[in-house]
Amino acid sequence: MDILEKKGVTVEKILRLLPQTQCGRCGFDNCRMYAEAIATANADINRCATGGQTGIHMLAELLNVSEPVLDASCGAEKPYAIAEIDESRCTGCTQCLQTCPVDAIVGTGKMMHTVISSCCTGCERCLERCPMDCIEMKPVSGEKTGWDAWSFRQAQQARERYERKSFRLQQEKENESARPSALTDKSRKSDTLRKIMERAKARSKTSGTIA
Repeated sequence: MDILEKKGVTVEKILRLLPQTQCGRCGFDNCRMYAEAIATANADINRCATGGQTGIHMLAELLNVSEPVLDASCGAEKPYAIAEIDESRCTGCTQCLQTCPVDAIVGTGKMMHTVISSCCTGCERCLERCPMDCIEMKPVSGEKTGWDAWSFRQAQQARERYERKSFRLQQEKENESARPSALTDKSRKSDTLRKIMERAKARSKTSGTIA
């Protein structure tokens, strides 16, 4: 058992104090990985720019440690913003759709995509992936930043959407692994046909010898 868990500080308690935007700016792929790193003393508590100084303060209180300032290498604390796609320039490449951690973007191949603003966490992952540079972030919280601009209710909803997508992708991966590939299926058919031809040729030789 980890030292923090012995003190009653679990990964789950730490995770609840993270905004669940899954932005990755902390250096970890998702909020749970960051929470696990904090719990095992493999990461400092000042790496979440989305949660800002308020988030750092809550983590410091939970862990009963001094409150550090936000690590500037993880980005700046700023107002909550949502992604907006310029649909006139969108080519429907699906890059943003695939990278969105909470399925907040809808669309299909070669058709314009749209952001579901109420589901967008402002993670900015789509900005990095868009080859057409047709996505921009629109601030929607005024001057409020960090947890002042983002509620625990929004965090919980974001976490649920992220976990649903993660589960779906895992199921798709498992189904794909269980399904024989077209190449394997073709190879099996070729092998079966070859064996049939060999048996037919063998029977033909046997018949010729008897005659």
